[in-house]
Amino acid sequence: MAIGNRKYYSAKRRFAAKHELEIEMEAFIARHGLLEAGQVVVVGVSGGADSVALAAALRLIGRYVLHIAHIHHGIRADADGDADFVAELAEKWQTPFHLERIDTPSLARAERIGIEEAARTGRYEALSAIAARAGADAVAVAHHAGDQVETVLHRIVRGTHLRGLAGMTPKRKLNENLVLIRPLLWAGREQIERFCRSEGLSWRTDHTNAEMDFTRNFIRHELLPLLRDRLNTRADDALLRLASAAGEAESVLSELAERLFERACRKRSDREIVLRTAPLKKAPALLAAMALRSALAAMDAPQQALGRERFDDLLAVLDGSVTAVDLPGQIRAERHSRDIHLFRQG
Repeated sequence: MAIGNRKYYSAKRRFAAKHELEIEMEAFIARHGLLEAGQVVVVGVSGGADSVALAAALRLIGRYVLHIAHIHHGIRADADGDADFVAELAEKWQTPFHLERIDTPSLARAERIGIEEAARTGRYEALSAIAARAGADAVAVAHHAGDQVETVLHRIVRGTHLRGLAGMTPKRKLNENLVLIRPLLWAGREQIERFCRSEGLSWRTDHTNAEMDFTRNFIRHELLPLLRDRLNTRADDALLRLASAAGEAESVLSELAERLFERACRKRSDREIVLRTAPLKKAPALLAAMALRSALAAMDAPQQALGRERFDDLLAVLDGSVTAVDLPGQIRAERHSRDIHLFRQG
């Protein structure tokens, strides 16, 4: 495993003008505060067009210390070829390369989750481990606008709240010292492939993208084409607008909820938070639930495991319907007179 020194792994600037994707991605990074000059970033590269374009554009920008990482999920027969392809790309660019292998089927069985979820969980754990070894400040992944459309549609059908409706965010925490960034979240697939062709970049095709066994592939190949054909030829744009509006509303409500949390907070530590019920009960139920979410986030509760049902349970504690509830992350909520006590067990 190669670990490079802290220098810029930048491409030699061509005499030709910058490609539109490079220009727009650089502006997107600045607008959302994704990276600063000199920061170390691990780029997750699967070998597909999206991730190859991401790594290439970051390299051309030339302001960051890049490490290329490839996660071998142990699922597909041609996965070794993908790993070799990415390793050769990193060698060509003289960029540090990290290969991490995970046994996705075993992880799925052990955690009693689906293959897709196991692959996602294992991938982010592996990328976080690589980032720690590389001393990276961020992990960059190649989710693009098409992925955002599929994510929003999946959440609508599955059932989601405002936060889920907003889709993926350009930046979020992976842990206390590491952020996940999505510099291509604005870009369409055609624009990404056009960039690759203009730069003379080749890429690998994941043949499992055509299999109907996976939920996201069903949405991509069956459901979205049906919506475009039968209801709205610009269904993708409509879903992206919806996600953007939901994100703006979520941002405003989150700020109000944070103020409510601070107003209700009587005691706060790493292991315990005590909230006065009076301010929470006076607020609309949505804001009260979001304030409770802020309290749980302050205790590092696993946000992915906190679905609507969990917050309904918390609101039941707030109104006195139940006296206690156990939550993910070994956190328990108990009603004591005029307070709610959130504390970590064990």
